[in-house]
Amino acid sequence: MKYIATALLVLMTITFIVCGILLWKRRKEPNDHSRTIQALFCWVSALFTTTFIFRTWAGTTTADGAFLEPEHTFVPIFIQMCFFLYPLEVIQSTISRSKIYALLFSPLLLLVFVGMCAGIEFTPIYTYSDLWTHVGEFNVLFRLFSLVVMLFYGFTLLLVPYDWRRCSASKRLIRIYATGFCLIGCMYFALQITHNYWFALGHQVVWMAFFVLITYFELRERRLPSESWTMPETNDSVPVSEEKGLWDRIITALDNEEKWREASLNLNTLSDYLKSNRTYVGDAVKQNTGLTFNEYINQRRVNYIVEQLKRNPETSLPKLFAYVGYNQRTTAVRNFQKITGVTPAEFIESIKQ
Repeated sequence: MKYIATALLVLMTITFIVCGILLWKRRKEPNDHSRTIQALFCWVSALFTTTFIFRTWAGTTTADGAFLEPEHTFVPIFIQMCFFLYPLEVIQSTISRSKIYALLFSPLLLLVFVGMCAGIEFTPIYTYSDLWTHVGEFNVLFRLFSLVVMLFYGFTLLLVPYDWRRCSASKRLIRIYATGFCLIGCMYFALQITHNYWFALGHQVVWMAFFVLITYFELRERRLPSESWTMPETNDSVPVSEEKGLWDRIITALDNEEKWREASLNLNTLSDYLKSNRTYVGDAVKQNTGLTFNEYINQRRVNYIVEQLKRNPETSLPKLFAYVGYNQRTTAVRNFQKITGVTPAEFIESIKQ
């Protein structure tokens, strides 16, 4: 088992170092420090895994000690707070960061302070019999409670409000990050109460896969808008309807409120915004444009991109994708090619010729 654990830890160390280097090389983005933060966490994780290699052979890992040791219960909570910095940088909340940090970190800091600095005498637990015997004691219950809090606390990210105009990530990414963090917590919780080496290996695999997934998203999918960059005004031609009422409200929401640029826009969210039925909204769009709702929104977005590229072929594609509401590059390219018949790169090349 030690040889398997060592091989896996070496692979994790190399993976973390490589992910950190890739993120660091792409860190110079305006108004965004998420890649710098994540790169540093990758290297810190590589340092941790390196120490775990030595601890594995010295027999001093979590799986080799007592159950629910205080340092293995409360130090990870502090580490969890550090790992919150990346998603909070990505979300770009409408609330000030100081308030967000205070709301999210205060409960965790309280747990760490009470656990490490309040002078609680912790009963050593080496077997399940010890755990059952002392489970009613405050020090044991407090350690179990702290682990449970750490297990689910990642989902508090879903409660952080964000402005879609500034946010550089979709809610899907936040859900993935929170779920992945919870899965890491589940493996760690299982390791703490079982000290099983298979859970130790599982925790390491999930940890590594989580970092690789985030790195892939950062380098391939995520768009990074610049607050200082603004698009020139353009006149979008929209269908004119003789009917008043719902269609006028749809056009007002899309144009005046610029809902068509909202990354999370779909038929349900627009219907809720208009306080109408999704069927009525979808029918209104179809009757006035001949397109489904998704087709119409994608048509507007792609038409805007085409117009701006015609004006200036050197315009940044990632910034254009961000401006019109595409969170993922692959989605933007797919819709562009579907509507125009060529990829954005091919379209730019044709303009330059």
